[in-house]
Amino acid sequence: VYIARQPIFDRNLRVHGYELLYRRDTHNFFSGIDDNQATSELIYNTFVVMDPQDITGGSLAFINFSKDLIDSDIPFLLPPQKVVIEVLEREEASQATIEACKRLRAGGYTIALDDFIYDDSNKALIDHVDIIKVEYPMVDLSIQQRLIGEMGSKTKFLAEKIETREDYNSAVNMGYDYFQGFFFSKPAMLGSKEISSLDVNVLRVLKELNCPDPDYKAISLIIECDMGISYKLLKLVNSVYYGARSRIKTIQHALVYVGSNDLYQWFSLMLLNGIQSLENSEMIRLSLVRGKIMELMAEELGYQDKAEYFFTGMFSFIDVLLNKPMEELLDGLPLTDNVKDALLGYDNEHRVILDSIIAYEAGDWEGAERKHHLNKIGVNAFMEIYLKALKWAERLNY
Repeated sequence: VYIARQPIFDRNLRVHGYELLYRRDTHNFFSGIDDNQATSELIYNTFVVMDPQDITGGSLAFINFSKDLIDSDIPFLLPPQKVVIEVLEREEASQATIEACKRLRAGGYTIALDDFIYDDSNKALIDHVDIIKVEYPMVDLSIQQRLIGEMGSKTKFLAEKIETREDYNSAVNMGYDYFQGFFFSKPAMLGSKEISSLDVNVLRVLKELNCPDPDYKAISLIIECDMGISYKLLKLVNSVYYGARSRIKTIQHALVYVGSNDLYQWFSLMLLNGIQSLENSEMIRLSLVRGKIMELMAEELGYQDKAEYFFTGMFSFIDVLLNKPMEELLDGLPLTDNVKDALLGYDNEHRVILDSIIAYEAGDWEGAERKHHLNKIGVNAFMEIYLKALKWAERLNY
């Protein structure tokens, strides 16, 4: 089963939850599975086969339910503190659906009305939902303003398909509570940051750590010349997490003590810490997830230089994060030509894998399928890679 997630933000740009998107495999795009079957398989795979924590990182899971499944009380199988029940607003709600929503809310569940269009057919249901989702580009702004003015005191509103920062700011001013779309991956109207805010020495360490047999002597020489990194490494070794029992006498000793796998994770986090803000925290998380997916896919496909694939994914948002043209930024980074070409959009193996991941994130299953790499790896192996990447980024506190 393929499961992807799309973030939902609150007014402070904190992740409130993730809507879960579902597809059985890349060969059934036109197979015509109905809403009931799709949702049933999504629930089974997320809450039985997998751990929902791996998909959502502890945030709420927004899951679409048809009115038939709502009526059958299937949502009661899920923990109310971990899910938001989305009712698909495609036909008039029956009395059975209204009664089911009443029972769910009484049981502590949050109900969201999806694809909302205000008309007589859904008036009876509105009083029994907590969140109303509106496709922001598709509904006249004056109507949206009136709805929020009339119902916003007792019902939360979620703006869907917010694709630009301008739309996000407009929706905030209109009074929306939650926001969904890829606006967070677009540049904010902030001043550009210098390339020096990315620590090039950290990048050099990461390149060494990605070698099959890391050269700790070479790594220690890089770190010893950088007081800031040396201090952070020694602080890490002496933290409660590692609790070195004997005195660490050299940087090389500290490196061996922590181990290459943990060093790789900590230095990845350190690299992006310098440019982190509330505005871009989800973008940094997604950058790390992309990098890890690309690295694991390269390994699964038997490609060499996994580090190149990792850096291609991790730096795929760097132009947005630093608010500068990609070409200008890449001049100041010690990356290989393969990575730079991929980040500039040139067609190579690195770019093809990156594009397949971008399509997957958006739930564009057909676009992901055209790249063929998901087919080569297979459903089970890819989902294992996807979950590993999410968990890895979560361990880095992103």
